[in-house]
Amino acid sequence: MSLAKQQIQQPLHQPERQLKQKKQRVFKGGITRGEKIIYPLAFLAVVFAAYVMLSNYATIYIANHEIQKTERSITEQSSVNEGLSLQVKDLSEPDRILHIAQAELGMELNDQNVRVIQNQD
Repeated sequence: MSLAKQQIQQPLHQPERQLKQKKQRVFKGGITRGEKIIYPLAFLAVVFAAYVMLSNYATIYIANHEIQKTERSITEQSSVNEGLSLQVKDLSEPDRILHIAQAELGMELNDQNVRVIQNQD
């Protein structure tokens, strides 16, 4: 009887429908997988941009230094050239050449052998 009583007291056991619920993702405040990829890539991009900027700055600095060095050497050489051109003018004066020819080399000026040539520019 006990089995019969239990059957009477309990209605027929019908299979319960289990409702399938979609699992909702709950954001727990951590870093997502996409963020784990994006953050290092962004960091590498910033580091690369900084490297490119610094290397360009260094290249420009070196180029400017070389330009200044070249300009300084040009200025020094032009002053040397001006000094040498003044020496050439002093050393090529006709009176000086005549004095050296007569005093040191023993030459004499013969006016009959002198020919005057005019510059044709």
